[in-house]
Amino acid sequence: MKNQKILYIFSFIFVILLITFFIIERDYIRNSQQYFIETIKQEIKILIDSTKIETFDIAKNLSIDKKLIKIIKDKNYNALYNTYKFPIYNNYKKFENMGVNIIDTKGFIRYRSWSKKGLNKNLLKYRPDLVEFLKNPHFKVDIISGVFDIVFKATVPVFDNKKFIGILEVTNHFNSIVDKLKSQNIYSAVILTKEKSKNIRFNNYGEKIGNYFVSNKIDDKIKHYITKNLETYVKIKPNEVHYVVKNGDFFDGYYVINIPIKNNNNQLLGYFVAFIEDTYYLKEKEVFLDIIMIIISILFIIMWYIAYRTNKKNKKLIKTLHKEVKKQISEKLELIYTDNLTKAYKKTKFEIDKKQHNNHYVIMLNIKNFSKINELYGFKTGDEILKIVVKRIEHLLNSKIYRIHADEFVFFNKNYKRTIKNIKYLFINDPIKLQKDNLNLRLSFSFAVTKNRGDEILRQLSIALKEAKTKPFREFVYYKPKEVKKDFIKFNSLLYDAIFSQEKATLIPYFQGIIDNFTGKVIKYETLARLKVDDKIYSPFFFLDIAKSSGFLFEITKIMIDNAFAKIANTDIQLSINITEDDLLTFQLKNYLLVTLEKYNLKAEQITLEILEGITSNSTRNNITQLKDLKEIGFKIAIDDFGVEYSNFERIQELDIDFIKIDGKYIKNIDKDKKSYEITKAITSFAHSLDIKVIAEFVENEEVYKIIKELGIEYSQGYYFSKPKEEI
Repeated sequence: MKNQKILYIFSFIFVILLITFFIIERDYIRNSQQYFIETIKQEIKILIDSTKIETFDIAKNLSIDKKLIKIIKDKNYNALYNTYKFPIYNNYKKFENMGVNIIDTKGFIRYRSWSKKGLNKNLLKYRPDLVEFLKNPHFKVDIISGVFDIVFKATVPVFDNKKFIGILEVTNHFNSIVDKLKSQNIYSAVILTKEKSKNIRFNNYGEKIGNYFVSNKIDDKIKHYITKNLETYVKIKPNEVHYVVKNGDFFDGYYVINIPIKNNNNQLLGYFVAFIEDTYYLKEKEVFLDIIMIIISILFIIMWYIAYRTNKKNKKLIKTLHKEVKKQISEKLELIYTDNLTKAYKKTKFEIDKKQHNNHYVIMLNIKNFSKINELYGFKTGDEILKIVVKRIEHLLNSKIYRIHADEFVFFNKNYKRTIKNIKYLFINDPIKLQKDNLNLRLSFSFAVTKNRGDEILRQLSIALKEAKTKPFREFVYYKPKEVKKDFIKFNSLLYDAIFSQEKATLIPYFQGIIDNFTGKVIKYETLARLKVDDKIYSPFFFLDIAKSSGFLFEITKIMIDNAFAKIANTDIQLSINITEDDLLTFQLKNYLLVTLEKYNLKAEQITLEILEGITSNSTRNNITQLKDLKEIGFKIAIDDFGVEYSNFERIQELDIDFIKIDGKYIKNIDKDKKSYEITKAITSFAHSLDIKVIAEFVENEEVYKIIKELGIEYSQGYYFSKPKEEI
């Protein structure tokens, strides 16, 4: 009786473990399905966005082609058909159906790249849709649908020595995206809405199916499904997925998704319907697991009956099966705790394992400038670098590490100083080589260390890592909670005193000259805030973040304006003042500037307001209105640290910017880094095309200064000429 009871209990536990295992397995498969499909969705969206950007790049590069500018200027449009070739085409062969329109300043089409008719009556067609553009030439890129098709269209003005001479339009088809996805067993149909399909009069590439126009040539593998069920596919919601069976085989099919195609005005133009081939047989695995669970339940009944009759014979078998199930569950838990990309452990695994490493230190490392690697070389390259970094470090440590966030990793260690040195030595002496991209990178890291105690290890490491990033020459930063708190309170107190009482500290302006590159003379001075405590001077590095978090930024700006204006009172000296977004949000900046100008007998034309690039690209309409008001009064406007963020070119033109200050990270290495040189050159060309003067920051040696002058940059600022000082 006792043995039977044990048998019942064991059998019950066994079946529960088996069912648990298969539930975990099935959930894993379903999560894999969701992740797989979501990844494809994101890839398609990225391809659409990147094609839009590439179309703009083509148009922009064509618009500055000297030969093309001369043809348009001379109105020698026949040369475009007879002798001139667009060399830019060779760089964009993947866009098979790329087209170019050239429109004169009166709104007539003078050239179509797909037309062989020359300058005949059919070509000289007036474009009423460009009336507003002709009045206010600007850059524009969008997705449009017309009488021919749905395309990416970039429209840019063409200038000859700042004189507007015509318009250049570049259009690209969706075929390049469709072809790229096809190589991944993803078959696509670009379908216009019913309303837009009615407008199609010239059917060059696609075909009409019912009330819809399919823009691209449909692949034979999905033509049957599109023709038969097109109405169903366009109604698939963005968060839904359909499954289509191929040839009556339930285990062989496509996942079907629908991504809306919208223009800049958020108007729906069509649908990007993608058929994703189930190459991983995820549907088959899911159904198979359900069948297995049913079979297991039936087998359990049979097994229980046999076990009841032959208890002793089955003991060994049950133990073996129990062991195997535990092994499978353990392996599956390993997958759950492992990062899909790098194969390092996840944060959840760290939270579990930290209890077993009480006598260890915890080290966090962050790849320096990893966001720039993603920006310059692409996310795929960034992902490959992450995988290489994890593999190398795990090999060095002979243990797994944990991926906490993006490019931040942690691991346990007893001798952290030696380990940090070994990691640095490894990546300095053995740069990462990506043969596929012909890319060589020497990575460096920021390190933070803390003792494994308490529940806030990751927060402590994040605080220490933030400090480490600001101190690049330190090997690592060890978390010390008292010092962090003490420093914050110390500078918060000093700032408050400097603003409201000046008993222990004062805020004073320092000045650094800005040099005319062609005369060598100082044309104006930039005002830089400094905190003076006794005889010690602190730069904004020590108090700027604290000032922002404490709400003191506008108070600091007012003190800088008052003290700096006092220095140049009753003179014609030119001065630059840094303005923050917090200053604009107070709606008091304009009045304070005007009152202070009158107080010290100065003119608005003497003052340049330096604003960060982010204010122009992301600011509210109220902030832009304030800046335009200040500009109309006479203040000059400069964009500081240009190139750090994604500039909004239309906003720059709207504000009528006077100066662009190129961010110092591009200038200081311009004599050694080709990419910095090309970026600086591009920004300079863009600025000059809009009649904006350029200032180069961080000019620190003769080599950099020579290159700056060669590029035609008008002004320079940096230690090569002068350090910031208290007196002008």
